[in-house]
Amino acid sequence: MKAKIIIAILSFSLISPAYAFSLSDLKDNIDRSYKCKSGDQGCKNRERLKAAARVAAVAVAVTLITKMIIKHRSERIAKEEQVAEEYKTKNQNLPAEPVATEYQTKTLPGNVVAPGQEVIIQSDIVVVPGTRHKTALIEERIAIYDNEDNTKELKNFTKPVNENTKAGGRYKNEFTFTLPEGLPQGVYPIKTELLLNGEVVDTANNDIQLVMQVDHHGNHQLLAMN
Repeated sequence: MKAKIIIAILSFSLISPAYAFSLSDLKDNIDRSYKCKSGDQGCKNRERLKAAARVAAVAVAVTLITKMIIKHRSERIAKEEQVAEEYKTKNQNLPAEPVATEYQTKTLPGNVVAPGQEVIIQSDIVVVPGTRHKTALIEERIAIYDNEDNTKELKNFTKPVNENTKAGGRYKNEFTFTLPEGLPQGVYPIKTELLLNGEVVDTANNDIQLVMQVDHHGNHQLLAMN
């Protein structure tokens, strides 16, 4: 009965257009009662209760991350002329179209974080101008996925890196956010995409593991999970 009540309550929020989630989407991944032996009702009841808890965790993650604020900051480290000269020393001539020659990302302070701890996804981007077309609008997109169902995108955010100049160069780009209290622990896949003149030219994965506690030595504590 408890499982039925939880699922009934959650079904309204999960199928709402704002979240694009439904219980039917999650059934195959979350309800594992079909693995129980035929006639073992006790096993089926336990699995359904676990499924209800997992669905509840997804609902919490969707709500909290959807409301989470992602801040953005971009800084030009080197001008277009400098990266163009560096490119020509290795390749003699510039490309006809703008090209992203470097895209490296890292997670600060690390990939293991606790609720309430600030997370920074920092990118190092190098774009070389083209001889035919110099305009290079650089954008970066971040997407955060659910820890239970890694195909479910919980939040995305796209920001221009060089909106004012639309010129090549070396840029440092940062997305900053704080994982809210109450978010279920687990590994949350984070994918970033580099866009050049509207086209995705590179991607990176920056998965983070959310734990209940991280001490000053960087050690982390996981609560028992079924």
